Amino acid sequence: MVHVLVVPFPAQGHMNPMVQFARRLASKGVATTLVTTRFVARTAGGVDARPAAVEAVSDGHDESGLASAASVAEYLEKQAAAMAGSLAALIEARAASPGVYDSYEHWVPPVARRAGLPAVPFSTQSCAVSAVYYHFSQGRLAVPPPAEDGGGKCGSAARSKAIEGLPEMERSEFPSSVFDGGPYPMIAESALKQFAHEGKDDRVLFNSFEELESEVLAGLTNYMKARAIGPCVPLPAAGTGATGRITYGANLLNPEDACIKWLDAKPPGSVAYVSFGSFASLGVAQTEELARGLLAAGRPFLWVVRATEEHELPRHLLDEATASGAAMIVRWCPQLDVLAHPAVGCFVTHCGWNSTLEALSFGVPMVALGLWSDQPTNARCVEVAWGAGARARRDEAGTVFPRGEVERCVRAVMGGGAAREAAGKWRDRARPAAAPTGAWTSSWTSCAPAPQRSGRRWFWREARVQGLRCDGAMRSTRVQTDNHKKPSKIGALPALVHD
Repeated sequence: MVHVLVVPFPAQGHMNPMVQFARRLASKGVATTLVTTRFVARTAGGVDARPAAVEAVSDGHDESGLASAASVAEYLEKQAAAMAGSLAALIEARAASPGVYDSYEHWVPPVARRAGLPAVPFSTQSCAVSAVYYHFSQGRLAVPPPAEDGGGKCGSAARSKAIEGLPEMERSEFPSSVFDGGPYPMIAESALKQFAHEGKDDRVLFNSFEELESEVLAGLTNYMKARAIGPCVPLPAAGTGATGRITYGANLLNPEDACIKWLDAKPPGSVAYVSFGSFASLGVAQTEELARGLLAAGRPFLWVVRATEEHELPRHLLDEATASGAAMIVRWCPQLDVLAHPAVGCFVTHCGWNSTLEALSFGVPMVALGLWSDQPTNARCVEVAWGAGARARRDEAGTVFPRGEVERCVRAVMGGGAAREAAGKWRDRARPAAAPTGAWTSSWTSCAPAPQRSGRRWFWREARVQGLRCDGAMRSTRVQTDNHKKPSKIGALPALVHD
């Protein structure tokens, strides 16, 4: 019996889509085990990937995870060494394949190579961002020079050339990892090398769906066997309402349910939901601009501000609104339940890929405030490529999204019209793609290992396994053998997170 191991990076934005993918794979009859850390398995009630199994292994920091490490560099070094040994033991004990691994987990391919097995990278980013990284790293895509005024506005700056399904883009629309001298050069290097060793016969899985990014996906297929197997979002079946808790099964932060009762008391489509994910830090100045813009827009708002960021809130501005019930501020919330709630009229978001894909999948138009990493590119797509929201522009200095821009975008999106219509269209396309019999079942090429032994080594052969097609062996000799460089700052970890 084929047994596939699914190995996500142990952070919220990476866990979510890969837990959902493991569930789907197991639902097709493929024996599947999600491999995570002992710390993650204990956090917020553990990980529920049923019908897939979950195997918790050591990352070298079992008690507190990253928080117990001296630095991100130390954590990643220990995580790679500890989990590589555990993965090798699982392969041997369960006659399993490394199967599918997070494309940032560069330590997995060497383990697979030593076992004589290929492993397939899973990108938790959009196809567009992945294509930018790939073409930039291959020297095919150049970043435009900075605007002469140094500002962050779009519309007048130089643009890159269109290439392989990617449109012309301004410098401010590129993911931050492509810039020389960025804040986290080692993480940027890791991002750019994700697909450096993939060739035309090698499979790469993307958490997206064909209709959403068809042109970019087609461009990637000229260089690798790119397959869109998303959206990896737990969605109600098409034509049904969302009833009960909607969850990925891996909450690394504890959600507050009181916000659902607050939403229940609001009219349909009246609330602006505001969240910037599990890692983003806005800073005091941006937090105040956001607060003033939300208040000026005159709509009720539900704002997620993590405990670590609460000190940045301008309480003197918000106390009246929260006391009157016009606003609610929570430390964390069940985001899928919130997006499914009829009271939510828009999502003010940093445009991490998970948040963007969730909003599209639930038909919620967005106010896009892309901060850094992959977010500026996603924000561009939200407004220009998909028409599902309004993108805020930074001030002349390029430092913050000013209150007037926040107000403008919230009013534009909450007023209905084209963005709401487009969001509904993408919802109607996303749900069939994510269904048990959806497009992902045919577009994802099964890479399950067939049980053929030659001594102690395992090889893959062409086969039909549990109704999913496996059409050939991948080249394990092309896999990167050196571990990627590790960041030296705790603050570097958000670059790995796409929530």
